[in-house]
This record gives sequence, structure tokens and C-alpha cells, in this order.
Amino acid sequence: MKFTWNMALFIFLVQLLAYIVKWLIGFGNPLISAPLLSMRLDNTLITPGSLLPDLCINGCITWQNRKHFNWRRILPLLLAMLLGDLPGTWLLRFSLPWILKTLLGLVVVFLGLEMATRSRRPVSEHRRERPWIQYVISFFSGMCSALFGINMFLVAYLQRTARDYDEFKGSICFLFLGEGLFRTLLYFCSGLLSRSVLWFSLISLDAALLSLAAARPLSRRIKTDTLQKLAIAFFLAGGVSIIVKSLLLRA
Repeated sequence: MKFTWNMALFIFLVQLLAYIVKWLIGFGNPLISAPLLSMRLDNTLITPGSLLPDLCINGCITWQNRKHFNWRRILPLLLAMLLGDLPGTWLLRFSLPWILKTLLGLVVVFLGLEMATRSRRPVSEHRRERPWIQYVISFFSGMCSALFGINMFLVAYLQRTARDYDEFKGSICFLFLGEGLFRTLLYFCSGLLSRSVLWFSLISLDAALLSLAAARPLSRRIKTDTLQKLAIAFFLAGGVSIIVKSLLLRA
């Protein structure tokens, strides 16, 4: 693919907005960028091309929140995500029917509505969890991450079970970091990393670094409750946009 100035500016502005959200709430950037970018670009460029800036930001946020989450609880979820990356990468490599994107959008909207209607309760120290549910959610989250760069299954789960927002933000970014490193290897082995992907990554990385300057003053003024409401709003907006795009363009 040939990158024109107009295309480069389009990618930069979309990613700038998306990564401002990422710095603020720890996730949400693909829910904004993927639907907008896919109007003019293919997922085989968008998803691998977003890995480099994602790795940088997730590493930074993980380090900032490293004291706020339980390593033993998170590592098994990461392994389940990596297993889900394998079939997801295969599907991305050999293209995807438009109906799968429509189903993805429906799931995103469903999860957003579930988050909006379920009151978050403090998690008891003696709360009994079912490990197999966590692992199934993590597996499908890995599949969707490899396909679209969206980990919405696991985000919704941790949103409900984390003891506080610092734990949620640190946990989700650690999972994104580990999964992203593994996915980079998969994309390289499957031939999805190209010169066009590299150019896309460099443009996106510039936007991600600049977005930090805009996000810092905002983070001091926005309360945790507001951040959670923003997260739900981005879930719903991203899901609806994916549905509309896939139904209208059949792509």
C-alpha cells in the first residue's frame, strides 16, 4: 500500500484520539480506531500495525500500576489468551467474512450494556471464582485480539471483578503487553508484518507519544466514576460502528 500525506494524516488523527483514551482508562483505543480506520484500510494492516504503539503504552501503564494487581491470578489468564491468539491469527491471515464482524459488534454492544446495567460491588477476599469461566473468557478474548486488536471479553470481566480501578488498569495492560509480544511473533511467522505495516506503526507511534501530553492534564481532572462511564460509552460506540460498517460495506 502507498501512503499519501492525506492517508498518513488520517491515520495520525484517528490514532491520536484513540490513544488519548488509552492513556486515560487503560484500554479502548481499538474500539475507536479500528472502526474508523477500517473505512479506508484493511484489518490485515490495522491490527498488526497497532502492535508497536500498543506495546509501548501497555508497558508504561503496566509499570506505573505494577503494585496494584495479583501476578498469580493474572498469569493463567495470559496463557489462555495466548492460546486464543493461535486460531485468531490463522483467521486473520486467511481473511474474514463480513458476518463475523457483525457478530463481533453485537457482542461488544452486549457487553457494554451489561457493564452499564450491572452495579459494581466490592469483591470479597473470600469470593469464590470459577477458573474455567475465566479461562474461556481469556481464550475468546485472545481470538478477538488477534483478529481485531480488541480484548473486550477480558476487559468486561476484569471491569466487574477488580477490587479497584488501579488494579483493573494495571491488570488489563499487563495482559495486553504479554499478549501483544506473543502476537508480534505470530504475525511475523505468518507473514502479516510488511513494509506497509511498519509505516502504519511508525505513524501510530508518533500519535501515541503525542497523546500522552494531552492525556496528562485530563487525567488529573477526571474522576474514576467518569472514567468507567467513558469506558462503557466507548464499548457501545465501538460495537455500533463495527455493525454499521460491516452491514453497509459487506467488508
